[in-house]
Amino acid sequence: MTEQLTVGGRKIPLDDAKAFARNYLSGEGNWAYPAYDAYPGHPGTDVGHADLLAVALLNAHQRPLDSYYGLESLIPLINERLADPALQGSLADANAATLDAIARLFGVLDEKRPKYVSLTKLSKVLHRKRPELIPLYDKNISRCYADEGLDPRDRSRSWHDYSRLLLAAMKRDLADQIDNWMEIADLATHVKITPLRAMDIVGWHLGR
Repeated sequence: MTEQLTVGGRKIPLDDAKAFARNYLSGEGNWAYPAYDAYPGHPGTDVGHADLLAVALLNAHQRPLDSYYGLESLIPLINERLADPALQGSLADANAATLDAIARLFGVLDEKRPKYVSLTKLSKVLHRKRPELIPLYDKNISRCYADEGLDPRDRSRSWHDYSRLLLAAMKRDLADQIDNWMEIADLATHVKITPLRAMDIVGWHLGR
């Protein structure tokens, strides 16, 4: 039986996932790798102005200036929550306190959501600051997990509560298949990526 990878409610043969990832990670200029992953951004573990420009390198549809200024207005709140000592390690090994801390970070959108700023754009800034721990998110990843009943259009949930459920499901998919995600991550030769980024690449493909 062909080994499969699972992201949310969607599956793909492992060999097909590797083939797509190998093309994505070729560095030939067809995809966001290595531009997004190699972009230097703001030094350190907090978010600075240079980090906000990384959003454009992962093809998040945006009005660049509006997205930039909207994200800029969130920097103090983001950095306050990034300082939580629970934000350490990898998502595969995260405990409940760490998952709660990531959900609070994503939950800044419950308190202040500037126009043209979404969880997609926010995650693209935050992933680069904790690439082993904070997952990327977009509509394709959303589709994978909507198949399991996690629909972001369910307005009865806050962004914090939606994220907390999503993070638990993503942790499961990462931890249960970690050897395969590590193997895919090793296909990146221009700049190193994490297993979590490898899962995002495959999930993005599955959600299209």
